[in-house]
Amino acid sequence: MANESSGKKALKAGLGYTVGNMLVKGLSFLAIPLFARLMTVEDFGIYSTFSSYVMIMTVLAGFTLHTSVRNAKLDYVDLTGSYCSSVTLLVIGNSLLLLALSLVFAAPLARSLSLEQPYLPALIVLESFGMAMLTFYNSVLSVDYKYKEYLVLSLVYAVAGIGGSVLLILTLCRGQGYLGRILGTLIPAVLVGIYVVIRLWRKDRPRISREYWRYGMAISLPTVPHGLSQLLLNQFDRIMIKSIIGSTEAGLYSFAYNVGMIFQVITNSMDTAWAPWFFEKMKAREYPAIRRAASAYVIFVSIGAMALALISPEVILIAGGSKYSDSRYVTMPIVLSMYYAFLYTLPSSVEYYYKKTKLIALGTMLAAGMNILLNAVFIPAFGYVAAAYTTVACYLLYYLLHVALSWWVHKGMVYDILQQFLWLGIVSVVSLVTVALTDLFWIRMGLLAALLGVCALWALRHRDQVARTLAVFRRKSA
Repeated sequence: MANESSGKKALKAGLGYTVGNMLVKGLSFLAIPLFARLMTVEDFGIYSTFSSYVMIMTVLAGFTLHTSVRNAKLDYVDLTGSYCSSVTLLVIGNSLLLLALSLVFAAPLARSLSLEQPYLPALIVLESFGMAMLTFYNSVLSVDYKYKEYLVLSLVYAVAGIGGSVLLILTLCRGQGYLGRILGTLIPAVLVGIYVVIRLWRKDRPRISREYWRYGMAISLPTVPHGLSQLLLNQFDRIMIKSIIGSTEAGLYSFAYNVGMIFQVITNSMDTAWAPWFFEKMKAREYPAIRRAASAYVIFVSIGAMALALISPEVILIAGGSKYSDSRYVTMPIVLSMYYAFLYTLPSSVEYYYKKTKLIALGTMLAAGMNILLNAVFIPAFGYVAAAYTTVACYLLYYLLHVALSWWVHKGMVYDILQQFLWLGIVSVVSLVTVALTDLFWIRMGLLAALLGVCALWALRHRDQVARTLAVFRRKSA
């Protein structure tokens, strides 16, 4: 009975995270057309590059300690709150150190990072602190199934960031749209970070605990190279484009990447619900249940990836208008990259469960190194479009490496790997064919109608199988 109650609670939380996070992120996506019109393409490129640096610095400031929360929930069942409040001291201390360094070496840092102003490195550190604390707290709320607080906090942050940015761009930062956007997101991030610290410390008074710190660092520190490498895969390309070609080209690429990120936002929201359930089922050794649920999961996401690839040129034109029309040609490979990134989350969950974070870092570092090398070779030769295809190649390697590592760790396959390879092939072919059909609207719409029609027909002809698949998702938290 208790297990059933826990399952219902987890299922409700999972649905809340998925739907609610899609709404919150959808709000940010709906703001893209607004900022596309308020900012120049060059300003968009400068801000996007700044955001890439923030994401990288967030990993350095926060030590990816959020990755230890799921394990701490299992190993410190009654002391999770005490653990969380203690390790925030590490984040705060490290952030203060990085802030001091960014102030002392402001000018040389700005030059080496190709930033427009010497004060931008310090702003990067400040926003990174807020993002590190928000990411950590979201992990805490996730394992406790407190999806309502998670959604409220995320919604407040998103609305404040958009509203503040618009206000600053139209008033204090006229002619410097990038600065208005930067400050508009930075201020809410810092305030949210302070709120999280107060919230955690009120619940459990922070204390210096070598046990907690060693535990957290043992799990999280090896994932810092992984986290950095992961960001190099999906962020460093725009930094290289800005450095090699210019801010305008970085803006065009970044705009297309933001549209492609629609897919990753959805899959990340689903993973937030999937990961806690997966850990519970792995601990109970319920491998058949995992295979059934994962198979349905892959099918659903694969269909979504193909549908988005087919309509992505229209999404670009609607969201950005004619000045971003050249971005259409890179959106489809970016969506394919995000699909490979989704597939990676499945084998990597196995590695996280066994606490083999060093292996995770190794696989990701290899893919990131390949990404930097390919970008250095092909961006100067073929322009910013090349970055989209190097990202496709690197994310495919990324997924395959972690499939091999998860098999080695578990001494076998947790998932139906042949099914994953089948859908990988189908989605890859559809996405790459769609690139050749970018300017052929009716052919793409015909393919989209055919895709949805085949799916609907299959569902009607296999009602029982569809019902069992849906039942798997309803039972997966039971």
